[in-house]
Amino acid sequence: MDIFVSKGERDHEVRIRLPAAPDMIWPMLTELDRCSVSGGPARITGTSLFLNLAQYISGADLEEEADIRRLNVLAGMMDGMSVKDQQLLSGALDAESVNGLDDVLRIASSLGQYEFIEGVATDKELGGWLVEHGKAGVDFPKEVWPYLDYAGIGRSYYADHGGAYTSSGYVKRREVIQTQEAAKQPNFALTLASPASTRRLNLPATDDDLERAKRALRLDDLGSAVIKNVEIDYPWAHLLDMDSITLQDAHILAKCVQEMTAQELRVFGAVLEAEQPNSFSDANLTAMYLDDYELVEDSEREYGREALRKAGADDEILDMLDGFTDFDALGRSEMEADGVRETSFGHVRRLSAPWPEQGPEIGQTMC
Repeated sequence: MDIFVSKGERDHEVRIRLPAAPDMIWPMLTELDRCSVSGGPARITGTSLFLNLAQYISGADLEEEADIRRLNVLAGMMDGMSVKDQQLLSGALDAESVNGLDDVLRIASSLGQYEFIEGVATDKELGGWLVEHGKAGVDFPKEVWPYLDYAGIGRSYYADHGGAYTSSGYVKRREVIQTQEAAKQPNFALTLASPASTRRLNLPATDDDLERAKRALRLDDLGSAVIKNVEIDYPWAHLLDMDSITLQDAHILAKCVQEMTAQELRVFGAVLEAEQPNSFSDANLTAMYLDDYELVEDSEREYGREALRKAGADDEILDMLDGFTDFDALGRSEMEADGVRETSFGHVRRLSAPWPEQGPEIGQTMC
């Protein structure tokens, strides 16, 4: 691989064949200093391979041995690539967030994570390929193919899957096959919209997911996107204040929910029903401090017997008291003292500070 190095636009340029030792490169940089009219550091302005590689390695410091070593590794990888793999790398670099040589090397060494659809370089061509290969999400009869909006089909797919068009074809990450456990996990997703496009974003999202969403929506900050739709397929979703939802708050809650056990998800639903948080952000606080709550026995009798166990009574004593003790009345009394609340998810209590005793419901009359 050859790189072209210059100090400024239309300035003197040197060509360096890689891999090369630092003591072979540095004299060429000295010659560049002598012949250049521009000041500043030497920068990579082009390569002998494909056009966009230079922009991703232009920040390499050719006076640093560490960066020269990285460039030599990359050159060795490139020399062993087929033309098709080079085209794949070109698209993968455009599709991902690249912040230096380390990212370039990471992507170059993991080309198996990407797929290349040759000859597809526009939304219309992508839409046609998807329909022809049955990948459009709808099995269109061949009779309607001449009337389809292929550009719209391709544009929608691109918005959902990201990737990049190159002069040779379309590159995107391969679909990740969900494990059975992940497939069973309920949806937690937002549909974001901008003047340019719409995109469905599964939460919690990785940094790469967020970068791809920004590129698809053509936004510098996803916080400015409009939330068009919310999918939270949990039985307590209706208890969340959707009017106050933000992408950041939704991401935080999705992260918390992902780490919850089935029992904790039930506790969370009970607490939402009991606490009735005023905002989505308050619901996040509830999720973060879920250890402060627990589900308790629904039976007043069992709650009364459990209270006696905590006071030191063993099963033998409880059996002796059975028939002579109103365990139901004791249970009701203990539940009131502990601030236990009844919800559709079960009876729940707060450990740090019991909820106050609930007064009569509206419409009830005190005698």
